[in-house]
Amino acid sequence: MAMPRAFAEAQRLLRLDKSRLDDFVEALKKVADVYGPVRKGVQHSFQLLEDKRPELDYHTTILPPKKLLHEPFEKLFSFEEDRVEVVQSVPKRPQVLLGIHPCDVHAIEILDQVYGGEYEDPYYQKRREQTVIIALNCTTVHDNCFCSSLGTGPELKSGYDLLMTDLGDQFLVEVGTPRGAELVAEAGLEPAPRVTLVDKERRLSEARNRLRKRLLTQDLDQLLKDNFRHPVWEELRHECLACGSCTMVCPTCFCYNTVDVLNLDLKSGWRERVWDSCLLLDYAQVAQGMNFRKDRDARIKHRVYHKLVYYEPQFGTLGCVGCGRCIDTCIKGIDITEIIRELRGE
Repeated sequence: MAMPRAFAEAQRLLRLDKSRLDDFVEALKKVADVYGPVRKGVQHSFQLLEDKRPELDYHTTILPPKKLLHEPFEKLFSFEEDRVEVVQSVPKRPQVLLGIHPCDVHAIEILDQVYGGEYEDPYYQKRREQTVIIALNCTTVHDNCFCSSLGTGPELKSGYDLLMTDLGDQFLVEVGTPRGAELVAEAGLEPAPRVTLVDKERRLSEARNRLRKRLLTQDLDQLLKDNFRHPVWEELRHECLACGSCTMVCPTCFCYNTVDVLNLDLKSGWRERVWDSCLLLDYAQVAQGMNFRKDRDARIKHRVYHKLVYYEPQFGTLGCVGCGRCIDTCIKGIDITEIIRELRGE
């Protein structure tokens, strides 16, 4: 199939001067709702850019941008006596996710398999179809990032409509899809010389060399299978608080619970689905109060095995993208890379 002319013309590299970033965002707002990283206290959060300016020099966000595709709280339908009203979750306008890091783009690709496989999730799919991804390569890294160990950063190779790289006083912009080509055509970005690719690769190489954490993936599946009864799990049973924070900030976790909320009149209410966590005590509780993961070590072990063993046979990839959010958010400082190092005897 021949590519549209706009896409073919936009195959050349483009530049966006940082002084024109606001103009670029305003051009995007004309055709879509634009979400980007903005400061929230000392951290950052993906928010709708109404009167806010994106801060693209951020390290990571509190919650991953998956929250805009799979909402933490999502109403499915409301009811009042014998009347039921299904909630339509289709966005009224397309949404642009601006400044997503490579690890989070890889996470969205994993969720595309989870929610678009044999049992397709219509709520996720409708949002995903309306979503444009403008990714941002990482030229700076955070202390807890280990994306290079998993091949999920700091550079991105695919999965984007547009890809930006910070080159100091400007962004290099690369087009990935016809939809991305239409956006840059509307914004009127200027061509960039191919020599900018040299600057891009230098900055990405420097970022890769600054990564401190590593997670060795060689024979990882067998390592975990051989160490199911390792003493580290007993240690973690006493250390982990089972608060679920690590799973709530994980960009690839997809579990949810379905809850019915009844109003005080006992005649009306709604059904919603909410994010859930395998670290919580009642997650594995079944009929008659039985719980097949009642012990805390069983729950934290399940989380690690799910990310590093169980994902691959099902989705062809590990379930961890090395964003480091679980390390950032754990108040006890539990580090999944250190768990693996201990299993390896390091």
